[in-house]
Amino acid sequence: MCPASFYTMRITGSAIFCALMLSSTVRAADTDGLFRCEFESERWFEDWGLREAPRNTEVVDDDAAKQFSAHRGKALRIKIAKGSNYGTSFAYQFKKLTGSEPEEIYFRYYLRLGDDWDPQTGGKLPGFGGTYGRAGWGGRPVSGADGWSARGLFLARKGGKTPVGFYCYHADMKGKYGSNWRWEIEGRGLLENNRWYCIEQYAKMNTPGKNDGILRAWVDGKPAFEKTDVRMRDKPGLKIELIWFNFYHGGKSAAERDHHAYIDDVVISREAIGK
Repeated sequence: MCPASFYTMRITGSAIFCALMLSSTVRAADTDGLFRCEFESERWFEDWGLREAPRNTEVVDDDAAKQFSAHRGKALRIKIAKGSNYGTSFAYQFKKLTGSEPEEIYFRYYLRLGDDWDPQTGGKLPGFGGTYGRAGWGGRPVSGADGWSARGLFLARKGGKTPVGFYCYHADMKGKYGSNWRWEIEGRGLLENNRWYCIEQYAKMNTPGKNDGILRAWVDGKPAFEKTDVRMRDKPGLKIELIWFNFYHGGKSAAERDHHAYIDDVVISREAIGK
């Protein structure tokens, strides 16, 4: 099952904190959904405003050699080739596709790490972007006025599990690269190969100049991460520009072998999504 949600209540000037995980599952059909993609068509990319399929992607319904089992119908396979860093990169661009950019948003996707997934170093997974082509990726630090991002993160696989989290370029970052924020609530951000996980993420922009931005994540319906003091921006013109589906090995270290991952059933919504 994918998440209901959990909501946070803070009382100003107090240390009182309350987190409530809803007991019922929120269904995607019941949310204020902006977008859904199930990768059932070979022309799926047109719904994302793209003219052609992104590099290193293929719609599949069978991949027995890599222990693939479908989540629901077809899925999108992403390959990071041996000796390469690049898997793929494509995005849902809010201004282009909806006419405006949100201050807060949820998105959900199903993720399956293939049988050959065995990274020896970290890399990038899907998340949020507001780089505006200026700052917030690739060693381009942000100032609070030029950009930000919170892509997903994976680290080197250990003990048969891949740690995941957020890789965030934010206005309080130190140095030229983003901060690694692992999803560590009850070990839910440790993913095994050859099984589907439901990943839901939420971002809310901070009040410009204040440390009150929010990032949350759920894995299979349970809270995996929450941070409520993020300073993404100092200027109100920076918003959530896009949902960024990025698969990248590194940093600079190339993949030591072929790696495959699968995604399915993407939903973007103004409300918590669920299954």
